Amino acid sequence: MMMKSLTFCLCALLGLAGDACAGVIVESSRVVFAGGDRERALLLVNGNDYPVVVQTWVDDGAPDGTPETAGEVPVMPLPGIFRLEPGEKKNLRLLATQAAQPADRESLYWLNVYEIPPTDARLPPSVSALKVAVRLQLKLFYRPDGLQKKAARLAANQRFSLARQPGRLMLTVSNPTPLYATYGQAQLNGGCRQTALAIGMLAPFASKTLDVDERSIGRPESVSYMLIDDDGQGVTGSAVLKP
Repeated sequence: MMMKSLTFCLCALLGLAGDACAGVIVESSRVVFAGGDRERALLLVNGNDYPVVVQTWVDDGAPDGTPETAGEVPVMPLPGIFRLEPGEKKNLRLLATQAAQPADRESLYWLNVYEIPPTDARLPPSVSALKVAVRLQLKLFYRPDGLQKKAARLAANQRFSLARQPGRLMLTVSNPTPLYATYGQAQLNGGCRQTALAIGMLAPFASKTLDVDERSIGRPESVSYMLIDDDGQGVTGSAVLKP
């Protein structure tokens, strides 16, 4: 969602009112598409005080991606391009395609919502106007049949192991599940001391090793963390580290 964030920063620098930069609002911060579903809907709202043209597509998240370079994807948004009046609401249809996907794990794609503002015909040609096109990207998880029940235990099933090197701690974070694990935050705890951990997102059956300065934590005892669930809410968890 980097382009959306840059637009907000630009609005703040220019001293524009919040409503002027409201943009197209999406009802959810992520989409989970179940393999057994043929279709689902996602609500979009034009929060601007002017009409916009919206283009949508699903791809692998490449920053320079376009509908033409999307390739085969398991979900297709319809309509692919449409107009939204100020304050108008519209349900974007997400349709399952025939693209083959792994059956034993989730696949990650990105839903792109590209917002194009109008040109202001009231301005003379000699006057230049700032026009900002905004591209919002949402994670789209394609979840095969039979894996939905795994989501309830995703946070509890995360694993942590610690190895020592001279002056360093090597903390390995493992996601032994078939689902993506998105860490909103995490910290290593040692007595009265804590140090933040940058884990990010772990793919299914993947692991990540973090290099921690032993002086920042002393004797590590546990890890506390928060994962982002299907609804974009935080689910907390903790794990005691073996000495």
